[in-house]
Amino acid sequence: MKFLGMRLSVLCIVLSYGALPAWAQGAPAQKLANAPAGTVRVFATTAIREPLEAVIPRAVAAIGKPIVVEYGSAGGALKDEILKGQAFEVALLTPEINQDLFKGGFILPLRYNIATDPVAIGLRGDAKIDVSTPAALKAAMLNAKSVKYGQTGAAYPTVRTVIEKLDLAGKFHDSSQATEEVPLAPGEYELSFSPVSEILSNKALKNLGPVPADLQVPLIIQAVMGGSKDLKSAQTLIHFLQGPAIDEYLKAAGMKKDTVSGSMNAGP
Repeated sequence: MKFLGMRLSVLCIVLSYGALPAWAQGAPAQKLANAPAGTVRVFATTAIREPLEAVIPRAVAAIGKPIVVEYGSAGGALKDEILKGQAFEVALLTPEINQDLFKGGFILPLRYNIATDPVAIGLRGDAKIDVSTPAALKAAMLNAKSVKYGQTGAAYPTVRTVIEKLDLAGKFHDSSQATEEVPLAPGEYELSFSPVSEILSNKALKNLGPVPADLQVPLIIQAVMGGSKDLKSAQTLIHFLQGPAIDEYLKAAGMKKDTVSGSMNAGP
């Protein structure tokens, strides 16, 4: 119900600006390669899509320029686009990816935390599953018909930790490479590891709660700048996202505000 109310409020806000976000229109995903001149180009991990879409109209008003956002996997499609040389003003990725990009000279050294997003477990199927402890999570994964996660997504460091610490490598039904939905018979179930913001927005999944704390790898969504000529717009957007306008939408998505800033040289 939170996301339903949020989406309706977002639509009202966006209508006042004369345009709907791509997800509301059912439009094709935007690509920065196709962004018109004069726009503020943003790469953003899918984990922050709902809160970001909710405040884009106000961000546009704050900057005074249109914003084009390309969403995707932080360590997959988005990182690949940056490595290929796609220009951008701001990227909302994760510290691990940003460190790699900084070492390669693709981003400026300043980093600005926006939010933390716990990795949670989604359930597809009608089973009642306990994942509240490491032992319970291990049993649930071993008995699942399918376990989904993205090998380049923001949740992957936590999934990797779960597999290693629970000695699960090669012992569960790994569907990370599946291209089609895994069929489930009565009593069978599928588990999905994703940032909680993505699970809450997916009507096909039930949120079973966060991965146990001792298996969590903190997921920080961090803004960096791409070194374009429009640094003023980039800085204005980042300042806006560290401000209060996005707070209620982060909370609705199960995320927490984080405004720590610093230099890449100081670590994540």
